Amino acid sequence: MKNIIFIPYIKREENLTGKSSIGHSNRHQGYEYGINSWKAWAEKNGHEVYIMSDLLCPESQMLITWQRWQVLNILEHNEIEYDQVLVVDADSIVHPDCPNFFEMTDRKFTSPLTDGDFEWMNRAINGYSKMFFDKDYCIPSYEFFQTGFVIINKDHKEFFDKVFEFYETNRQKIIESYDILLTGSDITLMNCLRKEFGVELNTLPRQFGMMDMVRKNLFYYHPQCWWKDELDFLYNSGWVYQFNAIPKNDMGRDRTYWMKRVYEELYK
Repeated sequence: MKNIIFIPYIKREENLTGKSSIGHSNRHQGYEYGINSWKAWAEKNGHEVYIMSDLLCPESQMLITWQRWQVLNILEHNEIEYDQVLVVDADSIVHPDCPNFFEMTDRKFTSPLTDGDFEWMNRAINGYSKMFFDKDYCIPSYEFFQTGFVIINKDHKEFFDKVFEFYETNRQKIIESYDILLTGSDITLMNCLRKEFGVELNTLPRQFGMMDMVRKNLFYYHPQCWWKDELDFLYNSGWVYQFNAIPKNDMGRDRTYWMKRVYEELYK
């Protein structure tokens, strides 16, 4: 059986709660570069790509970031045989020479740790832990995995069944939390639930989840940057690039610009 690379790619709804800024009309722009990179890497390494292109329910009831965790049920419903599954965000690009991370899982719940804004991460853990578990911190920040790159298998079906039982029980409270806590959608609760339900986490090194590249001075985004306008340092730093936390800048180099440039340099 082949391993599957599962990529959600759906245009999001707007104004889900009337206040939330989670949905953006241009959120999907540039994703085709990420998807094409994963298709090329999968073909090279003997894996298959599955695009989740339809919602299971309106996003006003459950955001796509939650719906994607029905991945095992979706594959089974479509009679797709699989060994392991990588659930990965479409706003990522994989280097063509990336090693086969499916061989690094020990068949456990596997992900790189989050390596971005540590203030945001700790604030999110604290907020969700208090709101849903009556704790100050369900997990330490050094166990905070990336929901944008997670490898699972059939052994984790019971965990995801528990996740959706939790969601249905706490649906309204979860939806309200987006505007109360202002710290994302599924990522923090998924981290807390992984810990609460006793699922062992196998971590991949940072190079399989490069993120927050502006803060790491890997992107040339302002004429006064002292480093060169090239991407060799990025390619020397990791294998999988997640194009998040890119602020508006005078050069107009947004996520779409960087995804297009990285994809064309690596694949053309």
